[in-house]
Amino acid sequence: MVTPITNADIQSQCTTYHVFDRGLAYYDQGSVRNVIYHEQRNGYSAWIVGNDVYRVRVDFDKNNDIYSYECECKAFDQYPGACKHIVALLTHLKKKQENTLDVFPRPSHLQKERRTAQLIEAFQDLYETKKQTFHERQILNVEYILHLTGTQSFNDDGFVELEMKVGPKRTYVVKNIATFLESVKEEKPLKFTKLFTYHPTDFAFTNEDQQIIELLYDILRLEFEQSSYNIISSNDSKRHLTIPSFFLWSVLEKLENQNVTIQDHDHDRTFQQISTPSSDQLPLAFSLSRSQNQEYFLFDWENVFDITYLGSNYGVLFHNGDFYDLKEEEKQVLSLMNQQFLRVGRSQVWLSKEEMEDFSSVVLPKLSSVGEVEIESDVRDLVTVLPLRAKLYVDKLADRLTAKLSFHYGENEFYPLAESEIESDQFIVRDIEQEMYLLSFIEDIPFKYNGQDLYLDDIDEVIEFVLNKLPILSEQMDVYTTSNVKNLVYEPIETPKVQIEANDEVNLLDVTFHIDDFDEGEMSSILKQLQASKTYYQLNSGAFLNLQDPAFDKWRDVLGVVEKSASEVAKETSLPMLQAFQLDDITDNKSSSFEKGRNFRKLIEQVRNPQEIEANVPDSMETVLRDYQRTGFQWLKTLSYYGFGGVLADDMGLGKTLQTIAFLASEKQEGRTGKSLIVCPSSLVYNWEKEIERFAPMLETVVISGHANTRRDALQALDSKDVIITSYPLLRRDIDWYLEEVFDTFILDEAQYVKNDWTKTAKSVQNIRTKRVFALSGTPIENSLDELYAIFDVVLPGLFPDKAMFKSLSHEEIAKRVRPFVLRRMKTEVLQELPDKLESVQYVELTDEQKQLYLGQLRLIQSEVKSAIETETFQENRMKILAGITRLRQICCHPNLFLDDYQGKSGKFERLLEYLQEAIQAGQKVVIFSQFTQMLSLIEEQCKQHEWEYHYLDGSTPSWKRVEMAERFNEGEKELFLVSLKAGGTGLNLIGGDTVILFDSWWNPAVEEQATDRVYRFGQKNVVQVLRLITTGTIEEKIHQLQENKRQLLEQVIQPGETMLSSLGKEEIEELLQLDQ
Repeated sequence: MVTPITNADIQSQCTTYHVFDRGLAYYDQGSVRNVIYHEQRNGYSAWIVGNDVYRVRVDFDKNNDIYSYECECKAFDQYPGACKHIVALLTHLKKKQENTLDVFPRPSHLQKERRTAQLIEAFQDLYETKKQTFHERQILNVEYILHLTGTQSFNDDGFVELEMKVGPKRTYVVKNIATFLESVKEEKPLKFTKLFTYHPTDFAFTNEDQQIIELLYDILRLEFEQSSYNIISSNDSKRHLTIPSFFLWSVLEKLENQNVTIQDHDHDRTFQQISTPSSDQLPLAFSLSRSQNQEYFLFDWENVFDITYLGSNYGVLFHNGDFYDLKEEEKQVLSLMNQQFLRVGRSQVWLSKEEMEDFSSVVLPKLSSVGEVEIESDVRDLVTVLPLRAKLYVDKLADRLTAKLSFHYGENEFYPLAESEIESDQFIVRDIEQEMYLLSFIEDIPFKYNGQDLYLDDIDEVIEFVLNKLPILSEQMDVYTTSNVKNLVYEPIETPKVQIEANDEVNLLDVTFHIDDFDEGEMSSILKQLQASKTYYQLNSGAFLNLQDPAFDKWRDVLGVVEKSASEVAKETSLPMLQAFQLDDITDNKSSSFEKGRNFRKLIEQVRNPQEIEANVPDSMETVLRDYQRTGFQWLKTLSYYGFGGVLADDMGLGKTLQTIAFLASEKQEGRTGKSLIVCPSSLVYNWEKEIERFAPMLETVVISGHANTRRDALQALDSKDVIITSYPLLRRDIDWYLEEVFDTFILDEAQYVKNDWTKTAKSVQNIRTKRVFALSGTPIENSLDELYAIFDVVLPGLFPDKAMFKSLSHEEIAKRVRPFVLRRMKTEVLQELPDKLESVQYVELTDEQKQLYLGQLRLIQSEVKSAIETETFQENRMKILAGITRLRQICCHPNLFLDDYQGKSGKFERLLEYLQEAIQAGQKVVIFSQFTQMLSLIEEQCKQHEWEYHYLDGSTPSWKRVEMAERFNEGEKELFLVSLKAGGTGLNLIGGDTVILFDSWWNPAVEEQATDRVYRFGQKNVVQVLRLITTGTIEEKIHQLQENKRQLLEQVIQPGETMLSSLGKEEIEELLQLDQ
């Protein structure tokens, strides 16, 4: 079964789709000619005909897949892949295959035996051919006769034919050139006369002659399709081969140094040498003289009978053995001269004085461009060449505007729209080409003509002409206008100006349009016309103001920003403060058209350079913030001062939460008592609470979570709270409660949760009443720009009036508009400020199902420990107590670690998956440690579902494989590495990672440090981010507190390896298990 050629196969050979498309066009135009199958190499050759003719070859392998190809065109040598000519041939083969099922000849079943015999015979021929080379073959002499028939002898385009003579000493006429070329090509004998028979075993050709014969053979193959190529033969002689125009120069080039005779049938002359001069000057000689009676002038084409013009098809001129390739303009001139002179067999024409005027202007310039014109001195004295000067006179009478055009050559004046008679003995050579060019401008105007003047009588056309066309005409000719025309247009004395100032008291921008020439009423009318994109405005005086004047460009730019209806635009206009940056972008500080007020400049400077402003960092965080975080804090303060919201879009791990807490604490420290609302994913609610308790304990916080009754009670007691924290799902459920409040600040953490503006969550967020909104997101755009619109629709309503307008803006315009309100820093930008290792804790909440299991297990072990302490049997029950504590920790990770039939979710596990989604999108490489291999298996299952690439290492992994996986990970392979804390906590080098997640806490901080050091070690070039996931209100949080506050005490637990708790006192165990509550 032969694999069919498909479009996909052909496209795969092309480096661009453009090449494939052009190749299809060549095939559709029928450019593929003379397709021949070559069985020996299992390939095809063809001629592809376009502007030139190129030979193309395509070969296939034993499976008939495309193996190689070749083309003579320059593009094939200069660029990789197939060219358009190869595509055309492959498309031809594909179509043929579709019609015949196979493009490769196949023997039938009955031919198989014969094929074997043919195979043997073919190899026998090789030996025969080898034998023929054992004696030297005689080189044949070849003569070429090139027959030229130009347009003088033939009524249509001329043609070129080739005749040949061949022989060992004496040459013999090739009586049938087709038979001869085929015999040479197929290495068959051919009888010329009794005295000479060509046999390939006895005779050969020079390399040069062989190349010519191969070229002629290709032409012969094409001649079979002469109806397609319009090849014309002068007679039925089989001795002649007609050379098509697109082969002519290839043939001439190869014949240039050969034994050639040229027969010029137009003039019955013979030449023995071919030459193709590179001179730009054609060998055309013309003369212009005056008759003896001085009444007439004689134009003479002096060498007309030496010229053979082969017509526009060839585009070739022959003169005394030289061939000239004509340019397009030269072909046009020669075609005209051919009709007037060559074809009728004359060389001269007589001109009267009246005709001489036009001849000098119309004919002589063109002839001078293609040949040499010799003008007798007495005639030259009569011919005057002066530069053209065009003049246009414009007047206005009543409601009609008139125009009169004239062409001036010195003192001589011509009216192109009327007959001009100039009494002079001189012949003025007019620049007809330039005159036509100037007239094209006049024809572009809707003038009417009354036989004397051009005129316009429609007022709109008059104004359009005066305002727009007249300035263009002034660049091409001298324009003279009367006072009536000049008074039609009013030229402002003063440049129109715009004054912009920021009004902090009302939080608005004051924009004033100013020009001394007009009162306030007329100013408003002008602004309305500008906003309506009118081209002119008629003033009260009756004059017209050109609104397309560049002086009004700045007004037009400002009005484009205003986005108000025409009825709202006035000389003095107020705009929202957030449009300050759009106005600043379109203004030039050096332009006299703009006057920016001090407050406006201050606003722009502070928002764009927040590091320059003074803002007091809260006392509790003075030593906590790094420089870039301090800049972010100042940016938030600046936006807040001016009533703006914004998007803090720093890279993951740069402390967006910390900067926001600093802002909220600063607001309270400065005496602002309004409430702030923080909405975040459910998994981050308690993380916000813990971070605020840690860094800003002066802020009173409340988490709105739990069951409906619990949330209701909390919502009814908000008066004393500074910060309310809730999740997106719960905000949606409790929206009626929140609508009763007006918040001072609204924080959207992980703001991509509202990226779809049509969801209930997004609608709930949009309805919150607040003075300012700040969004936090490391990925404000995940899939499309619509997500950015949804976020800004909450953060800065009005920045984009509606979604349709947003979609109409280009990416550059959107970026320019949001730039002042987005602050984004990447780790690479602030690397010098970051420590080598960034450690953070993220608190997550148990799900309701987890919480029930956890509380049940907690009560059980509390009872057992309490009983053991009371009965003084603690030491005897330590293993049982240890197992109970481990079970509590497993529930915090995922209840599936010890309950196979658990169907619920895990808060920590869900948060891990959210984080990994963000980290992988951000290009981070993450190493995840867990002491529970069963937990790693659960993580592995999710990696497979999400199609995340990962390495997995636990105690069963062979040592050699551990090293191999680590090396591959460090070299960039895969994005995740799952590691058992016990198996991989030491001895591994994982410097290819940049993020460490400690999924569950180990008793000994030193073990966690050892695990972290797998990534944070010598050779690490990136900042390492270490994240601990801790479930709030559980034993994990207690362990973390003990790690921080009682490190020495914990080490007493660790040294025995969790199996000996004897070093812990009764009080410590009670605190760990909350027995004191």
